[in-house]
Amino acid sequence: MTTSSAKRTLQRTKRFGRDVKKLPRPIQQDAYEVAQQLTFDVCHLQLNIKPLTGFKQVYRVVVSTDYRMIFSFDTDHVYLLRIAHRKDIYRHLEL
Repeated sequence: MTTSSAKRTLQRTKRFGRDVKKLPRPIQQDAYEVAQQLTFDVCHLQLNIKPLTGFKQVYRVVVSTDYRMIFSFDTDHVYLLRIAHRKDIYRHLEL
Protein backbone atom coordinates (compact mmCIF):
# COMPACT_ATOMS: atom_id res chain seq x y z
CA MET A 1 0.00 0.00 0.00
CA THR A 2 1.22 3.41 -0.85
CA THR A 3 -0.09 6.67 0.44
CA SER A 4 0.23 10.32 -0.43
CA SER A 5 -0.23 13.47 1.60
CA ALA A 6 -3.07 14.77 -0.61
CA LYS A 7 -6.66 14.17 0.43
CA ARG A 8 -8.50 11.62 -1.70
CA THR A 9 -12.15 11.95 -2.67
CA LEU A 10 -14.76 9.35 -1.71
CA GLN A 11 -16.58 7.37 -4.38
CA ARG A 12 -19.23 4.88 -3.34
CA THR A 13 -20.88 2.16 -5.35
CA LYS A 14 -24.65 1.75 -5.60
CA ARG A 15 -24.29 -1.49 -3.66
CA PHE A 16 -22.50 0.35 -0.85
CA GLY A 17 -25.33 2.87 -0.74
CA ARG A 18 -27.91 0.11 -0.36
CA ASP A 19 -25.79 -1.64 2.28
CA VAL A 20 -25.33 1.46 4.42
CA LYS A 21 -29.06 2.31 4.42
CA LYS A 22 -29.77 -1.05 6.11
CA LEU A 23 -27.41 -0.34 9.01
CA PRO A 24 -28.32 1.16 12.39
CA ARG A 25 -27.70 4.92 12.65
CA PRO A 26 -24.70 4.63 15.06
CA ILE A 27 -22.95 2.24 12.65
CA GLN A 28 -23.65 4.63 9.76
CA GLN A 29 -22.00 7.43 11.73
CA ASP A 30 -18.99 5.23 12.55
CA ALA A 31 -18.69 4.29 8.87
CA TYR A 32 -18.72 7.96 7.88
CA GLU A 33 -15.91 8.73 10.33
CA VAL A 34 -13.82 5.79 9.09
CA ALA A 35 -14.39 6.83 5.47
CA GLN A 36 -13.25 10.35 6.29
CA GLN A 37 -10.09 8.97 7.90
CA LEU A 38 -9.43 6.90 4.77
CA THR A 39 -9.46 10.02 2.60
CA PHE A 40 -6.54 11.45 4.57
CA ASP A 41 -4.45 8.32 5.19
CA VAL A 42 -5.30 4.83 3.94
CA CYS A 43 -2.30 3.38 5.79
CA HIS A 44 -3.12 4.69 9.27
CA LEU A 45 -2.31 1.96 11.81
CA GLN A 46 -5.35 2.74 13.97
CA LEU A 47 -7.69 1.73 11.11
CA ASN A 48 -6.49 -1.91 11.13
CA ILE A 49 -6.59 -2.25 7.33
CA LYS A 50 -5.92 -5.67 5.79
CA PRO A 51 -5.86 -6.79 2.15
CA LEU A 52 -8.53 -9.26 1.03
CA THR A 53 -7.21 -12.61 -0.09
CA GLY A 54 -8.04 -13.38 -3.71
CA PHE A 55 -8.60 -9.77 -4.77
CA LYS A 56 -6.07 -7.29 -6.14
CA GLN A 57 -5.98 -3.87 -4.49
CA VAL A 58 -9.07 -4.54 -2.33
CA TYR A 59 -8.95 -4.04 1.44
CA ARG A 60 -11.14 -4.27 4.52
CA VAL A 61 -11.36 -1.93 7.46
CA VAL A 62 -13.06 -2.44 10.82
CA VAL A 63 -15.89 0.08 11.26
CA SER A 64 -16.98 -1.09 14.69
CA THR A 65 -16.53 -4.32 16.58
CA ASP A 66 -18.90 -6.27 14.33
CA TYR A 67 -18.95 -4.33 11.04
CA ARG A 68 -16.49 -4.29 8.14
CA MET A 69 -16.12 -2.00 5.13
CA ILE A 70 -14.58 -3.21 1.86
CA PHE A 71 -12.76 -0.59 -0.22
CA SER A 72 -10.09 0.05 -2.80
CA PHE A 73 -8.15 3.18 -3.62
CA ASP A 74 -5.86 4.91 -6.07
CA THR A 75 -3.93 8.16 -5.91
CA ASP A 76 -7.06 10.35 -6.23
CA HIS A 77 -10.02 8.34 -4.88
CA VAL A 78 -11.17 5.92 -2.18
CA TYR A 79 -13.82 3.57 -3.59
CA LEU A 80 -16.29 2.30 -0.97
CA LEU A 81 -17.49 -1.07 -2.23
CA ARG A 82 -19.42 -2.86 0.54
CA ILE A 83 -20.28 -2.61 4.23
CA ALA A 84 -21.97 -5.27 6.38
CA HIS A 85 -21.81 -7.29 9.57
CA ARG A 86 -18.64 -9.36 9.84
CA LYS A 87 -20.55 -12.66 9.64
CA ASP A 88 -22.14 -11.63 6.32
CA ILE A 89 -19.60 -9.45 4.51
CA TYR A 90 -17.41 -12.23 3.11
CA ARG A 91 -20.24 -14.55 2.00
CA HIS A 92 -20.74 -14.44 -1.75
CA LEU A 93 -18.50 -11.40 -2.05
CA GLU A 94 -18.80 -10.03 -5.57
CA LEU A 95 -17.12 -6.77 -6.44
